[in-house]
Amino acid sequence: LRVWRNDKEHRIEFAHGDAVAPLSVVGDANGRRGTEVTFYASAETFTTLEYDFATLEHRLRELAFLNSGVNIRLSDLRHPVEKTENMMYEGGVEEFVKYLDRNKKAMVPTPIVMRAEQSGISVEVAMWWNDSYHENVLCFTNNIPQRDGGTHL
Repeated sequence: LRVWRNDKEHRIEFAHGDAVAPLSVVGDANGRRGTEVTFYASAETFTTLEYDFATLEHRLRELAFLNSGVNIRLSDLRHPVEKTENMMYEGGVEEFVKYLDRNKKAMVPTPIVMRAEQSGISVEVAMWWNDSYHENVLCFTNNIPQRDGGTHL
């Protein structure tokens, strides 16, 4: 794990869920900010070591939409040719709705967007109608998908 913060580059390594050594400063950040996670599954912990790029990409893309302005880069280094997907969206859930409906005919020109904050709780909603017979309702709480809706919806 590498973190660029407070003008410094920090590094810590884990093995089997435990830190190998304490967090340390390894250099200057040179203006860089962010976090880099490199993950290799252990056969001692996981029953399968095969990652599905599409599954990871789908989830990380959701996070990129839900955290407007955050740049997420997914790289697959398992093969001779590196596969990389960069995901960064400034438009938040409004842009997410447009992405989800990109192959459908919109019934209104732009999504309806509502944002509110009260007592430190933020809510962001985007709705857009299209010519499909099926609805697609997604609900997230603290970036976690609520697949069955629940009281959050």
